[in-house]
Amino acid sequence: MAFRFLAGLAVTLSIFFSGTLFAQDQGSILELKQLQAAISVINSELRADLDQILMLEEAIRLNAQTPLAAQGRSPDPVLYDDVAAAQRRAIQRETAMNARLDALLARSASLDARKQTLLERLQELSLLPQEPQMKPGNTQK
Repeated sequence: MAFRFLAGLAVTLSIFFSGTLFAQDQGSILELKQLQAAISVINSELRADLDQILMLEEAIRLNAQTPLAAQGRSPDPVLYDDVAAAQRRAIQRETAMNARLDALLARSASLDARKQTLLERLQELSLLPQEPQMKPGNTQK
């Protein structure tokens, strides 16, 4: 009688603890999937920011090119005031583009920091000790 009770108790405890471990595994798997999804979103945002940064850098480079009128090589007569106004507008455009570029770089740095914390958590979860699972074909004798 005592043996059956102890055996029943052992089976009940093993089922209880295996259920708890299974729930922890499921929770870890769910958290891993959520982390991977969040990292994927951040990566796509970083790619979009990089595209915008490259376009802004190209626009800044093109804006910095001196027009023919400012060089004095225009085939048409050019007024000094028109050239000076064009140069002021170019400087204003460049200032605005640099401000946008700085904002994008700051946003990218923030996204990188968020991504780094998610990657660290992902690494922590992947390093958690897990019990080896038996494959159906492997039997120990």
